[in-house]
Amino acid sequence: MAYDLRMGQEATKKDRWGLLLFAALVAFPFLGSFGLLEPDEGRFAQVGREMMAGGDFLVPRLNGIEQFYKPPLVYWINAVGYRVLGITEWTARLPSALAFFGTIGLTGWMGWRLGGRKLGWVAALILASMLEPYALGRQITLDTTLTFWVTAALACLVRVATGDQAKKSGFLFFLCLGLGFLAKGPMAWVVPMTAALTWTMALRAEGQRLGLPWMKGLLLMSGVSLSWFLAVCWKYPELWKYFLGYELVERFASTTHGRSKPFWFFFPILAVGTIPWTGFLPGLTWAAWRKVRNRSLSPAQWALGAAVVIPFVIVSCSGSKLLTYILPIYPSLALALAFWLEKGEMGIWGKIGWGTAWGILLVFSPLLWGVQFFWSEAVGISPSSPYLIGVLIAVVVTGLVVWKKRKKPFAAVGGLALVAILVWHGACLEIEGINDLLGRQASVRPLARLVEKHQPERLFIYRARAAGLLFITDRTVWINRADADVVIEPSAEAKGRFFEKPEDLRQGLSQGQRVEGITLRHVFHEEFDPSRWEVVGRSGEFLLVRAYGAGI
Repeated sequence: MAYDLRMGQEATKKDRWGLLLFAALVAFPFLGSFGLLEPDEGRFAQVGREMMAGGDFLVPRLNGIEQFYKPPLVYWINAVGYRVLGITEWTARLPSALAFFGTIGLTGWMGWRLGGRKLGWVAALILASMLEPYALGRQITLDTTLTFWVTAALACLVRVATGDQAKKSGFLFFLCLGLGFLAKGPMAWVVPMTAALTWTMALRAEGQRLGLPWMKGLLLMSGVSLSWFLAVCWKYPELWKYFLGYELVERFASTTHGRSKPFWFFFPILAVGTIPWTGFLPGLTWAAWRKVRNRSLSPAQWALGAAVVIPFVIVSCSGSKLLTYILPIYPSLALALAFWLEKGEMGIWGKIGWGTAWGILLVFSPLLWGVQFFWSEAVGISPSSPYLIGVLIAVVVTGLVVWKKRKKPFAAVGGLALVAILVWHGACLEIEGINDLLGRQASVRPLARLVEKHQPERLFIYRARAAGLLFITDRTVWINRADADVVIEPSAEAKGRFFEKPEDLRQGLSQGQRVEGITLRHVFHEEFDPSRWEVVGRSGEFLLVRAYGAGI
């Protein structure tokens, strides 16, 4: 027997089209307004490009060397996108933009199903304007596509609970888990399974059942999840140990991957990632705790809460931590916030939330302008004056309008969300101008353009993650073996481009022939002979350096 939720019949056809248009206006503009950020964007974009060029959709490659550190779903999408739309930064980021677009839409749809028209819109507005989902939704990150499949699985769970084609939706739930695994890995199972198990237990306590096809569904999920892994392990049996040991057990239970952080690492990440909604989190926590004590949470609310809290605790216990790991909890968190905000009964917690939200946006522009006075490298590289002044005006004007409608929660949420999205959109147009402040995350596009102009006989990357150089120049490069992420023995051609020390790069070139490449600033000062090497360009921490052949 399906659990009878309040159906979102207030959502009309205009609402559905309006939500799609809103999601598109958030996700797709300005995708190509700045170069690929290192290290992840350059690497993921180039792997997809080499897959498209080589036609091998089984084995991902970077610089001609086999790469197995991530599943291939995003590479497949990239390769098809390049073939259809051409090779640009915009196309490279399209998988994440599509995923963000879909995640916004599905979050709004779930809100309609669980609480009606206004709740769905509030949830979509909150998610679309949160800083971390927005920022990662316009970068090539596997986590954004993973989050889409997690959200799609949750949406299937809602359909099962509302009795809408429950059997079909149940199988789709497990299919989404499998596709999420092919996007990033086991985290694709954690959030939806947590929600499903919690929802099931909450319904059983009321004498009802959810009705998921667990046995057949788990078989479907496992088959889809493991399909690529089984195929590549059949071809390269040595990969079993790599996948099960290094990539699974050691990633969670050890610090082998060099990403060890304290247990509390994700708390400040969540505080920054939820801007401008950060100030509402304490009130939401308090309201949820009161409902838990009073046993007044619905099964759907139990599932949403578990989908936020339990995965957050799990990744906090992991030996490997990156800020992107909590991205899949944001849709559930947005829905939980929508349940609370849409009622409008928040008391002092509401005042704290709204005050914090508008305060953050109000000081955003002055803080960006003031960075140059505290950071010497930022002198003359701060965001443009039109952007800084425009942000301040937009925040003040919108804030005054919202203040007049402060007793209408939907209008207040919409005003805050829309001005935040405008601020983030403007920031996309400013990234190119502040590229040198991004350190090792800076784009190497300016350096790649210099390489295209110079056309050196030999090109290299040394002790730096700068695969954007390959993407823009469409050239293979010489590389140190330790930087190549070698898992299986590479081809003879690839091994022929390995080198040990910078001086090796000059060997085999006649006098007058040039060798150029990218390294980090501190590496240049430590390992390059300044009498033979010169710096010809800089982007963030990356340097483009040049030398001439030693003579054959």
